[in-house]
Amino acid sequence: MDNNLVGQTIQGRYYVVKQLGQGGVGVTFLAQDRQCFDSQCVVKQLQPKLAHTKTLEIARRLFNREAEIMNRLGHCDRIPRLLAYFEHQNDFFLVQELVEGHDLSQEIMAGQPWLEEKTITLVKGISEVLSVVQQHSVIHRDLKPSNLMRRISDQKIVLIDFGSVKQVSTQIIDAAGQIKQTVAVGTKSYMPMEQMMGRPGFYSDIYAVGVIAIQALTGVPPKQFTIDPNGELIWRNLLDDKISYQPKFLDLLDKMVRYRYQERLSSAGVVLAELEQLDAEKNNERETVLVSDSSSSNPTFSPKQTQIHPTAATAQSVAEISKETRIINHRSATSASRGGSTLQTVRSSQQRAGAQKPQFKLLAAIATILTVAGGGLGTWFFLSSSSPEPEVPLSLYENIDRGFQVNYPQTWSKQNRDDFFATGVVFFSPLEGDTDKFKERISVLVENLSGDISLAQYTAQSLSEIRKLSDPNAGEPILVSLGGDEGRQIVYDSKENDKPVKRMQTWSVKDGKAYVITYTAKLDSYDNYLPIVEKAIESFTTTK
Repeated sequence: MDNNLVGQTIQGRYYVVKQLGQGGVGVTFLAQDRQCFDSQCVVKQLQPKLAHTKTLEIARRLFNREAEIMNRLGHCDRIPRLLAYFEHQNDFFLVQELVEGHDLSQEIMAGQPWLEEKTITLVKGISEVLSVVQQHSVIHRDLKPSNLMRRISDQKIVLIDFGSVKQVSTQIIDAAGQIKQTVAVGTKSYMPMEQMMGRPGFYSDIYAVGVIAIQALTGVPPKQFTIDPNGELIWRNLLDDKISYQPKFLDLLDKMVRYRYQERLSSAGVVLAELEQLDAEKNNERETVLVSDSSSSNPTFSPKQTQIHPTAATAQSVAEISKETRIINHRSATSASRGGSTLQTVRSSQQRAGAQKPQFKLLAAIATILTVAGGGLGTWFFLSSSSPEPEVPLSLYENIDRGFQVNYPQTWSKQNRDDFFATGVVFFSPLEGDTDKFKERISVLVENLSGDISLAQYTAQSLSEIRKLSDPNAGEPILVSLGGDEGRQIVYDSKENDKPVKRMQTWSVKDGKAYVITYTAKLDSYDNYLPIVEKAIESFTTTK
């Protein structure tokens, strides 16, 4: 078919206005939909490499499958919706929603390095939408600045031009009409080795995101990066030596671009979790004000929490504290809020380096001392005492906007989460000394559901994703109560940075929303925290 479609009407409906771009496998056009008020759309023409009479049939099957995937992904508002797909004169066409904005090649430019905070925001923005893509078991395969759009309306990142669809156009077919070889889809500077060899995975897209971030942070195109004898990118020497960067963010980028995919961050969800920990540690460098209302036992909570330096807070009355500051009364797991207290501060986790994670570790330490001082009898007396184990102090977190509240361990840090996919909070355990590198966490998230989805439907969808992405051997969820509503709970194995972790996920569905609490821990710490996690789950309530 003639590549110059400008001025023609395809399918009697799509009038081609102008050509937007051209690549090795097809052409992209701006068009008007004559059957829908002349609304603008994007038409992509894909041209298979036809070398055998049977190739058209194979290409058609691949094209239809990929179009179905694109249709599912289009329900995410940061992926262009698939409006139509069809075959015309042995070429294949995709009609997609037009995204008004510009691609990031106009922002990420040579010699213009970005600030670190802006780069972190970029990595988070790409990873958020990539996480949705990966939940549908889809690999983008061609992430680069020109395939990332900055949408004008909200400045968010939109993914375009999925390489998986291009696979249709890169098949090499033998004389029998069978797929003999697949040409690697992607752009060389952003492709890891396993993708060049035709074996991409989720981790391949993570590599591309890492390269994009390094390109933005250094202002150096990836073609100019050097590689060491082990295949690793050499890029830190390109940073501005006058700027102080966060070491943990630089380490994160290193883990995103490892040569061996087994050593690389495995998915967008893992990247987001690392960024959440990075934000939490940064926030913990300041002090959090916890205020008890002395005038009432039922304090009024403002929508969000803000951290305030204590010297500034003590100079203000409670009434003068910003409306963005949450006023929190300390609570135990079962007690009511306590009044009559004065302004208090809780120091950051770095200032609480000596604090133990689970409460019973302190008991074990005392037992050891008794063993040394008084022999086995003292230990036996202590461990067989009928006195109850001291309760772990909990604090109340309330999210008025999303309509829930939950008690969480008082010594844990918290990080609000608010993106297009889910809204809520993540609580992180403090590190237990220099050798502890993993923060156990409890996430409490609210998802807006599309359509009238029942608990059974949501459970089936969740179980399918868990088995596809984490644990193929995950069992069936059990019946539980969450916030007074019927819910489900499942425990399954997973991995983070190729290290085994254990997760317990609890959810319920109510009024078009899914409430999901996920507990993630290392295998050897899972049982230690389980009692306090169960208390947090029991305390969860919806307030709307």
